[in-house]
Amino acid sequence: MQRLVMFVLTMLLAGCSLPLSPPPADVTHTLTLAPDTPVPTARLPGVSLQVAAPGAAPGYATSAMAYRKSPHELLYYARHRWVDRPARFIGQALEDGLSAAGVSVLAEGAGARPDYRLLSELLQLDQDFTQRPSQVRLAVRLQLVDVRQARVLGSHTVRLEQSTASDDPVGGVVAANALLAKLVAEAVSFCVRLTAE
Repeated sequence: MQRLVMFVLTMLLAGCSLPLSPPPADVTHTLTLAPDTPVPTARLPGVSLQVAAPGAAPGYATSAMAYRKSPHELLYYARHRWVDRPARFIGQALEDGLSAAGVSVLAEGAGARPDYRLLSELLQLDQDFTQRPSQVRLAVRLQLVDVRQARVLGSHTVRLEQSTASDDPVGGVVAANALLAKLVAEAVSFCVRLTAE
């Protein structure tokens, strides 16, 4: 009996000393405008524009990737996240898209006063699982300000959605990047329309 007890204790101690496998690493994703993204041509000769740092609505000022399983519940993936806050990605994409369209974009802190300033706020970016396939929804409020006259020329809320190819975080990331390209195209058209009036 004593030998049996010793054997059991030895096995238990051996089990406790087994190396534990490390927890899986987080998976990070980017939200960027592809270099070959088509954007409308903006003919604004002699006009300069500045993209202000975008704001974010409550729940979206984080690098966590959001999803929904019900209309009023916002959840976040445990292991998948954005490399940075989505609002910062959107600001960079707006600058890149407007530059690619032919607009003279001044960086913040450039020391020169722009003719126009584009304000934006991320209102929604999440993957909705209340339907299948899941849908990614992106909503951004745009506002163009005439800096010299200190007045708002117009506001527009862009609301976009796209089905995912797979009901998982990667499917959501692919759809979100596709929506970002559509957002930039709409933002360029918005700026061109208001500055031409």
